[in-house]
Amino acid sequence: MGVVTGRKKPPTSQDVARLAGVSQSTVSYVLTGSRPISDGTRARVEDAIDKLGYHPNSGARTLRSKRSGVIGLMVPEAEADDGVLMVFIGEIAREARRHGYDILLVTAQEGAGGIRRVVRTGVCEALILMELGRFDERVGPVLDSGLPFVTLGKPEEFPQGSVVDLDFEMLGRMIVERAIEERCDRLLLFGAPSRKRERNDVSRFLDGIEDAAGEEELEVVLDTGPLAEVPDRALRLTAPNERTALFGINGVRQVLFAMAATGALVDDTRLFIALSGEDLVDVSPLLASVPQVDPRRVEISELAVRELVRLLQVDGAGPRITLVEPRWVEG
Repeated sequence: MGVVTGRKKPPTSQDVARLAGVSQSTVSYVLTGSRPISDGTRARVEDAIDKLGYHPNSGARTLRSKRSGVIGLMVPEAEADDGVLMVFIGEIAREARRHGYDILLVTAQEGAGGIRRVVRTGVCEALILMELGRFDERVGPVLDSGLPFVTLGKPEEFPQGSVVDLDFEMLGRMIVERAIEERCDRLLLFGAPSRKRERNDVSRFLDGIEDAAGEEELEVVLDTGPLAEVPDRALRLTAPNERTALFGINGVRQVLFAMAATGALVDDTRLFIALSGEDLVDVSPLLASVPQVDPRRVEISELAVRELVRLLQVDGAGPRITLVEPRWVEG
């Protein structure tokens, strides 16, 4: 009895990793340049790529010709303190429907395996990834998929997909400039920013803070303690005739409630600067006068879908980076 053989499957980054004796993430780092790799390891990976004839997009090139009308959206774990994630999901779904596409949700907890599972089904003709980390395990399977993709989040290196994100470096500079304008002596950043450096948005935000603060006489303090105690710690840091500005990476609502409960919102020694996106007056009428930055989440969501549609429908369309400038909320 003869043996029937199918078409040989194209090599994947997993095959490269196996031959080179490294992890798949290491192969991704070599391909994207997103993390320093030793010369010896790089040489083994490049040799394996040559031997196998691996090309990042070869694994699912045939999927490009299929039109399912479905976009895969990989979402991060929802934060318990706000509805920011649902704003993004809702706006992405609405804009996708406007262009004739449906959304298939995949959770970030599924990681690289989730990407592979979705690609194997052949259901999705493109991908949107939210909150891509600086060094993300999903890079390999996304490149292997051969599908057009857009990331909401700007990795350090990601040359083969489009990026749409807030300009977090500019946000950091804006916060420093506002603190200086308000005659603050220091800027207290809460929400455990030092432990979130692996997140590309936080890393870029802190880079903007450091660049701008380095040119001014402004002390920057990264607060890592309990959120409920942030107002008190800010007060202890503030000497007589000084003023401290506060800005939150996350956990903003907890700190707002703590400040409202202690009367700190009307204490002139502390200036709270907030991201908008919700009616802060619902938390406290005193927040009507709080300086707010508009992160333009709706616009970013719409731009991400439009960029993906461009990649899908425009012949020869290549990836590009679009950074949306934050702005102060008027009034």
